[in-house]
Amino acid sequence: AKDYVANRFVSPLGAMLHDRQVREVHKVVRQQAIRRALEVAPGPARLTVDVAPLLEEITLLDASPQMLDEARQRLSARGLDSRAKFVEGDAFNLSLSERFGLVYSFRLIRHFEREDRIKLYRQMLSVLSPGGWLVFDAVNGVVSARLRAANPGDYAHFDAMLRPDELREELREVGLELVRLVGVQYRYTVLMQCQRHLAFRLPAVARMAMEVVDRLGGEPLEWVVVCRRA
Repeated sequence: AKDYVANRFVSPLGAMLHDRQVREVHKVVRQQAIRRALEVAPGPARLTVDVAPLLEEITLLDASPQMLDEARQRLSARGLDSRAKFVEGDAFNLSLSERFGLVYSFRLIRHFEREDRIKLYRQMLSVLSPGGWLVFDAVNGVVSARLRAANPGDYAHFDAMLRPDELREELREVGLELVRLVGVQYRYTVLMQCQRHLAFRLPAVARMAMEVVDRLGGEPLEWVVVCRRA
């Protein structure tokens, strides 16, 4: 719990992914004038510290008390803990009385098979206000399948590998409308070369190179999925 952010999201590649995710959540908050949000599986408040300043109140729900403790400390260090509520709970049983204009969750839904993804969508839908928004991440099966075939030992955890039509259909099934898919980490193999050869000694140069490569487009490794309660 203590090392999660430093290990995954401080390096140039991880920081770029973090910034893209924050940007899309910010966009929904600002465009829809969201005041209250629920973050499911926030971990140590990696995203929360950048999202909470835009909100009047944010509820953090996580199954891990250790992660919630880390989240509380990170938010407190930035003077944001007064607008946060911390709930130890189960994403498959969101027994909350409140309703939210936005629910978001990263690094959670992607780790489950379709049957369990549907259960998670339905739970999140149950705490969304009418017309509310859900934001999460999903893995592009086209790109990820190639990477996993080439480097099978690099992937210890299950990720659902999806196509846009599959995402749209499973969201439609539960009453969510897919509004947009925002690609992140385009040309991932080139980004990884920048990470391996530049990030340790020249992190600023590595980040600049990654930004240039990412703008070339193509097929992204992941999407930020933005959808709305139908």
